[in-house]
Order: sequence, then structure tokens, then C-alpha cells
Amino acid sequence: MPFDYETFAAESLGRAKAQLAQFDPPKLSPLRKRIEESTIGVFVSCGAQLGVDPLLQHSEDTSFRLLHRDIPLSALTIRHPSHIRKWAEEDLNVAYPLDRLKELEAEGTFKRLAHTAISMVGAVQQFTKLMESTVPAMVHVYEAQGVDIVMLFPFCPGCHRTVGVIARGLEARGMPTTMPYLHWELAHANKPPRTCFLDFPFGCPSGKPHEAEQQREILRTVLKLAPQFNPDHYEVKRLPFNWSADGSRAWEEELKSLYLNGGFAVKLAAEPAHAKLGESLVGREHEFSIKCNC
Repeated sequence: MPFDYETFAAESLGRAKAQLAQFDPPKLSPLRKRIEESTIGVFVSCGAQLGVDPLLQHSEDTSFRLLHRDIPLSALTIRHPSHIRKWAEEDLNVAYPLDRLKELEAEGTFKRLAHTAISMVGAVQQFTKLMESTVPAMVHVYEAQGVDIVMLFPFCPGCHRTVGVIARGLEARGMPTTMPYLHWELAHANKPPRTCFLDFPFGCPSGKPHEAEQQREILRTVLKLAPQFNPDHYEVKRLPFNWSADGSRAWEEELKSLYLNGGFAVKLAAEPAHAKLGESLVGREHEFSIKCNC
């Protein structure tokens, strides 16, 4: 069974299990071109950015930063405060797979990688503001580059909720999306478009650090599956990859340790901002979808 983060968090914090918003399936925007002929846009929620730019805030920051493809990963900093950043600090390709996507472009998996990616810290619960302000601005960035489909890479558990809503908003505005997704329960609750479940630790939506071929194959598979989603029947496609070659799930204990040794403190520190600025979608899913056209 996939890692059950929601139960683990509730038991660890001595709380009731969090309620998740239960959305209806999204309406998929038709793919604009065959993947082999497509320009690929990128969105990441790990908060990768240049240190000389205004810093992304750790929570409730609805702004984003633009990352040109010529900026090397070594020049970027990760603004997401979660302890799961340890894997991205080893190899940023696990959360922002710039090098791998350039390699897939060169081999012809798709026609072109857009010149500018979008980066946020995904710990945001201002969902209406995201839909009414941030997502339209993102669509403008992608359309200006001739993007045909956006690949999104959610980072922490909270990011998965935010990025799922963003993906629904992009689709509602005519921009096709697809993504690897690490949160099994939330995938079936938020129902993001063209979701490919990857049973890996949070923080690693595009593979294990320094495993370049594994990372490439994950990305190839996500793109290959994009045309196979049925617009009339919601589904989550499960990716056939193991974190370890022998199938070991020892990574679960490492992930738990990261949360128990400081990770949950980061989560708790963000809760006042979420309470002050954010909103709950539980019980408001239909109303929100109509209002924000997602």
C-alpha cells in the first residue's frame, strides 16, 4: 500500500485525521499536439529561485519566480522549508528536473522545452486568489512561450493539494497539464488532471537523487501516458517504479524520521498564516469549482 501520510500525521500530532476536499472530476482540455511535437512547460512547487531575486516566503506566498532554462541548477536555492528538501539538496533534478528534460528534448521525446519555468513555494491555502490572480498570470507566461502542455512537480503534502488545484485551474483555462504525484489519498480526493501516481518519498516527484536514467524514464512515462487519459472517466495512473532496485520501502522510515525530527515543527509554524490568510475547501468543492471555473 502507498505511504499513508494523513494517518501518520494525525497519529504523530495527536489530532483527528484531516478532512480532504472531495472534488468532482475535472474537465480535461484536449491535448494541442502529439507529445513528440509539443512544447513542454514546467511548474515546480519547491520554491527554486535565484538568490538575487526577492525571496519567496515559506507559506501563503501566491507569487512565483521565473527560471530560465539556461540558469544551471547549481545557481538556484530552494526556498521550501520542509525537511524533505534533503533529497533536492542532493540533486535538484528530483524536484525540478531541468537537466533531465533537456536530455529528453535532445533525444526527441518532445519537440521543445519552454525557455522559462514557473516556481512557487506550494504551501498556499489562498485558493480563490490562486485561481483568480496567480493561475491567469501563469497561463500568460506559458501561452507567450507557445507551451502545449505543462508538467507540474508538487513537493510536500501541502503542495500536492495546492498544485492539484492549480492544475485544475490551468485546464479550465485551456492549458493541458500532467504530473507525477506522490500523495495517493489526495490524488483521489482533489482529482488533479492527468495524474500519475509515483510511490516515492515526498520531495522527489521526478525520481531518486543521482539516478539520471530512472529520472528520465519517469518523465518519459508521464509524458507517454498523457494522451491515454479518458476525458469521460477519472483515473489515476500508477507508475511502475521502485525507489530501490530490490523493492525495499526503507525510505518510509527515513521520511517519517524527517517529519518527526523537525518536519512537523515546520508544518506547525506555518499554521497561523494558513489560518489567517487561507481558506478551507471542504464542503465548498462545488461552489469553488463554479466560482473559479475549475
